[in-house]
Amino acid sequence: MRLLLSALLLVFIDYSPAEDRPNILLIVADDMGYSDLGCYGAEFDTPHLDQLAGEGTRLANFRVNPMCVVSRTSLMTGQTHTQSDHYKRSLPLSKALEEAGYATSISGKWHQPRHPLDHGFQRFYGFLGGQINNFTGSGSIVRQREPEEVPADWFATDAFTDHTIKSIDVASAQGKPFFAYLAFNAPHTPLNVSRELVEKYEGRFDEGWNQLREKRFQRLRQLGLIDERHINSPPTPDVRPWHELPKETQEHEAFRMQVYAAVIDNLDTNVGRLLAHLDKKGLRENTLVIFLSDNGGDYGNGHIKVDRSVIPWERNSIPYLSNGWASLRCAPFRFYKSSCYEGGVRVPFIMRWPKGLKHDPGLISFQQAHITDLYPTFLQLAGTTYEPAPPQVPIIGRSLLPLFEDSRRPSTDTEHPVFWSFSDTSRGYLDYPWKIVSINEGPWALYNLKRDPVEAIDLASSNPQQLAKLAKSWLDFAESETKIPPSWRTPLRTEKHGWGYHRLTKIWPFDTSVPLCSEGDVPLQTPLTLAFKQPLDFTNTKGKTIRLYRIQDPTTPVWTADPEPNHPAQGALSITFDNLPKLQPDTSYFLLSDTGFARINQKPLEGLNDGARWFRFRTTSSLEK
Repeated sequence: MRLLLSALLLVFIDYSPAEDRPNILLIVADDMGYSDLGCYGAEFDTPHLDQLAGEGTRLANFRVNPMCVVSRTSLMTGQTHTQSDHYKRSLPLSKALEEAGYATSISGKWHQPRHPLDHGFQRFYGFLGGQINNFTGSGSIVRQREPEEVPADWFATDAFTDHTIKSIDVASAQGKPFFAYLAFNAPHTPLNVSRELVEKYEGRFDEGWNQLREKRFQRLRQLGLIDERHINSPPTPDVRPWHELPKETQEHEAFRMQVYAAVIDNLDTNVGRLLAHLDKKGLRENTLVIFLSDNGGDYGNGHIKVDRSVIPWERNSIPYLSNGWASLRCAPFRFYKSSCYEGGVRVPFIMRWPKGLKHDPGLISFQQAHITDLYPTFLQLAGTTYEPAPPQVPIIGRSLLPLFEDSRRPSTDTEHPVFWSFSDTSRGYLDYPWKIVSINEGPWALYNLKRDPVEAIDLASSNPQQLAKLAKSWLDFAESETKIPPSWRTPLRTEKHGWGYHRLTKIWPFDTSVPLCSEGDVPLQTPLTLAFKQPLDFTNTKGKTIRLYRIQDPTTPVWTADPEPNHPAQGALSITFDNLPKLQPDTSYFLLSDTGFARINQKPLEGLNDGARWFRFRTTSSLEK
């Protein structure tokens, strides 16, 4: 396999004398979108990260994996998530650097197998799972191996930065180079943050996600991060058009984005504290600082009935962001976290190393790179190697040190193909410039990223040979090189549900529907069919309804149904409602349902809430359909 052979041919060189090896400060934001920094086009105030970019180098074409846990595995192993098989076939990065004489520490989120101290980290303060409340720590904070209560004035981003600073000081006192890994919880939900910072951004997002996305797109061009090949890809049908939302909804949504901006603002302040500490300790020149996000921008969406009651500066609140704002955060790309489309895997990446990076300050590099490339880069800087012994397997990443040496390296070729697979939500394969993507186990889409970097034109039907070639490469790698469970590599479906379908399958034994979830161009006269993998039961469901709404009026349904036990769908695998009114053209609709409007296996189906669990579609603009 080319994916593995390229790694096997890699030879680590002793890049620098042991006493002159660089410190490594790795800062990972959680769920930050590609354009979520000022130096990547955002509306937020991020002066410290902007300064870091001005003094270092930004990568315009850096990719990760579509979800936090799978990206972190690739970071720590140089392999795909399922290739590593929970570190059983890997040498964790922290262990390799510890054995090379580095002082190793992690502050913040682990979200990997077992415990970081089991894998070569010497210092740990943070949490083992996927997310916490920024004010309370959710009872999950651990120092070394001992749980620790947090004080009343505790804030996660500040506390994790404090620990990183302390870890740097400990390493300096020991006379060792350090590998300090700061894995922020921010800006992952819940978006807890101070009232003062939220109010700072009042009015900044009133224009809404559609207009602000266009402005971000223009700033990205002005900054030189994208070129004329990029277009501002049109919104997918799951994104509600801002101008169609009621004023009250617009005001609330603008407030939600203020909250997100405040979280980023605080994160940037803490990055500034770290950079100032490096200066104070005389460590700036020989410290490689890298900042990136673990996946594309995320949304939580919450619940249509309770979102307005959430106060982000209250200690136990759970503030979310909607997918409309996620579409802004991932500009100029499509889709979000969990997707292998560029919106889910392209992230901001900044590096600075005054002593070793042979670039002009403020450079933008267009070389294709992937998160697996950091593993061999760090090992090469440390003067050590990875020599796999069974059951360990080779890495797929390639060192970025040639890029450190020569900023003019070709941007058109990737050093190695990239394999993606995440549950049944999305899969993909990149062999630049060609890329295939599937979401919701739908049919592969094919893109030529050299000509179409925002994935606007699907070439699957016009170039079936190239599609078949990449699909075979994906399947060959999945079957021969990974430990992917069979459910992650089932044959693809023929129908192509849009975004949101994957969340429905988590709450229902859902199969398919008419219209499809998040479908566009839906006929004005359409039935509604919901199909399941197990029989429906409407016993004791009276008064629990399913309803259809226009987004312009989220309080008044245009259609309601309350199926009873004598309904023809009783005991069937699907239910069809053919009494919907004629719908309005070029309009977005959504379903709400009460929990228990139907039952399956004697359990009530959870309700649709047009938040975390939506069923949306948009009608055609043609009056003829």
